[in-house]
Amino acid sequence: MRSGFENSGGWQRMRRLTLAMAAVLLTAVQAGCAAPTSYMGIDISKPAPAFTLSPEQAGFFRAQNMLYNQAQAAGCISSKPADEAADAPVGEGIGEANAGQPAVCRAIALRLALLELRRPALVFERSYADMPLTALASEAQGGSKQAQLELGIRFEEGRGVERDIDKARKLYGSAASDSGGTIWVYSPPVGNGTSGRTIPVNTGPKRSGLAEAKRRLEGLE
Repeated sequence: MRSGFENSGGWQRMRRLTLAMAAVLLTAVQAGCAAPTSYMGIDISKPAPAFTLSPEQAGFFRAQNMLYNQAQAAGCISSKPADEAADAPVGEGIGEANAGQPAVCRAIALRLALLELRRPALVFERSYADMPLTALASEAQGGSKQAQLELGIRFEEGRGVERDIDKARKLYGSAASDSGGTIWVYSPPVGNGTSGRTIPVNTGPKRSGLAEAKRRLEGLE
């Protein structure tokens, strides 16, 4: 025998309410996870490349990719996922001239090792001062303190953007502050006689504030 609740359509109403709440929550989650399209008034929906490689740097990567392609074609490295690569004939280690590898693999490994000797001279560090504005803003929005500092300088000096001391101050503040690590957040009660509590939240690796950003922030006070 069906209960009065079932006969009265209670289950149907509860189901419709549950589905409606789920739709609202899904919309909120999707909105919260949507990628930002601007930062400090700068359009970052299509950020420019962070930097352009020099001909020597581009040549290095072309040669490296060619050697890795040759190694994979020769069976020196596996194209399978990591958890399936245990039966590969050579597996990882193509960067080292392993005596147990076939001759072709040892030759490719030696060429890769010689190529790596050129890397320090090519200096692959980013130059934030020369970075395009949209790429710089995108990195600053992502939490890069060096990018936040450089973007703050541009707003302070009006270089490539309209001069805005308030935005410069905010950016210097972000770049100067320590971030990451574990923080404690208050979680309110959810009903059913529960009480609120403080829970730990991991916000990523710890990053110290930049001394230059602190100095510039103090100069604006």
